[in-house]
Amino acid sequence: MIVVQVTDPSLRLAVCRAAHPEEDVVTDARLAIDAIEWGCPRLIVKSEDVRLPLFSSRHAILELDSVTLRRWEAERRSGNPLLTRVAHSARRLAMLMESSGVGRTWVDEALADLARAAGKQLPLPTRTFARRVLEFPRHYTSLHTVADGCALSRGALKAKFRRCGLQSPSSYLRWFRLMAVFHLLSDRSITVAVAARRMGFTSNGNLCRMMDTVCGMTPTDARTAQGWNRLLIAFALGHLTPEALEAWAGLSDLFERRAA
Repeated sequence: MIVVQVTDPSLRLAVCRAAHPEEDVVTDARLAIDAIEWGCPRLIVKSEDVRLPLFSSRHAILELDSVTLRRWEAERRSGNPLLTRVAHSARRLAMLMESSGVGRTWVDEALADLARAAGKQLPLPTRTFARRVLEFPRHYTSLHTVADGCALSRGALKAKFRRCGLQSPSSYLRWFRLMAVFHLLSDRSITVAVAARRMGFTSNGNLCRMMDTVCGMTPTDARTAQGWNRLLIAFALGHLTPEALEAWAGLSDLFERRAA
């Protein structure tokens, strides 16, 4: 996930083009603050005139100052062929974003663990859906938000899964959210109540009930490596069989972000 805090619309669009297609790019100002506070962004891209909240200090930040932007514009005007401002900025940003990011995150490790449990590489649509949820579980609390990200209604999204022979996307959403919960609770200093608030549950009781219903485990289980492995194995056996993963591949680029 890339969080964008810039005032120039063309620069926001350039960031969208420069980001990986499988990752969220959060440009809405209010949602961006939530993403920084509660999510796991790979990078925050900001203009020098934008002030970030104090809790943003734990994230990698790429600040675009006026000197850099003027230099890019001079380079663009001297180029042959002449690129649009968005296209030229996207090229420059792509290089900067790769060098400024944090590299491999816990989400990358979690997806690798899940692939090992499934015994097969996860198809791109699976990884993309999972990454969105794992990086910002407080935002992806319902299928409505997931469907909005795909520019579909909930019914249309469910129909796509059904036509591919897959279980409901809601089921996968719950499992991915549980992976985020287990990761958070692996830090023993974090209470169940804090985890519930950070994950977007209305109460710690609702969090515990979801854990029990979906995987038959408790917050105590989530705090151990054995619990994490049990979660992934149960997920893989029930939802990520070779047949299911082949069906997931049929969803093509459904969950990929499309930059204009």
